[in-house]
Amino acid sequence: MSFPRKLLAPGEEIYLDSRPNWSYLFWPSVFTVIVLAGCVAVFVLWASAPAFMAWVLLALGVCALVYFAARYIGWRTKSFVVTSQRIVYRTGAVRRTGREIPIGRVQDVTYHQTVVERIVRAGSLTVESAGRQGQDPFPDISRPAEVQSLINRVVAQAAGGFLAAQGPAAVPAPATAAPAVGTPRVAESPPITDPTPRVPAPPVIEPTPPAAATPTIAQQLGQLAELHKQGVITDAEYEHKRRELLDRL
Repeated sequence: MSFPRKLLAPGEEIYLDSRPNWSYLFWPSVFTVIVLAGCVAVFVLWASAPAFMAWVLLALGVCALVYFAARYIGWRTKSFVVTSQRIVYRTGAVRRTGREIPIGRVQDVTYHQTVVERIVRAGSLTVESAGRQGQDPFPDISRPAEVQSLINRVVAQAAGGFLAAQGPAAVPAPATAAPAVGTPRVAESPPITDPTPRVPAPPVIEPTPPAAATPTIAQQLGQLAELHKQGVITDAEYEHKRRELLDRL
């Protein structure tokens, strides 16, 4: 079940939308196959078995299939999503549960893999965030090292955009008041001659105006998403340019 587009904020982009690793269904599949094969073998080889044994074998086969179906539905309804603004984890078919971590609150991302998990390219991911919950574990993540790298790049991108937006505001120069119309002009008094020689003041060097700030990658991604939303660029051009910007992080 993919993440609904209607739940995205304006300008929010999805970078990853994945389900649990295929190993999540490995052992349930093996268990179901063994039970069904055993039921068929008993039914074929034990021809003189009592009549109630057929019902017992049928019940075992149905229970194995129900278990596998429940496991498969759980796999289909679990999703781990990384967007430009948050990390979302959703699970549950009938009763849904969802957790969200804003990208700005992510402080550390750690992944753990056993030997078997390294072979099947699975693992668990732990995201440490500021707040009451502290650490949020996410199990059965496919390619956890790549997901960790992606989250770190998105966090760096969001932090760069935030710092760029916090630049010093320009302070307008005070305006010189013009004399009111009809106001009599006061005659200037003659200068007072001072016999003491004065040292001329050093010339005032005007500061060079700062050059226009180069847009950050976060701002360029926002502009690219806006062009794609308006239909100025195609989907292929948008994906190609977005990957180029993400690789610069």
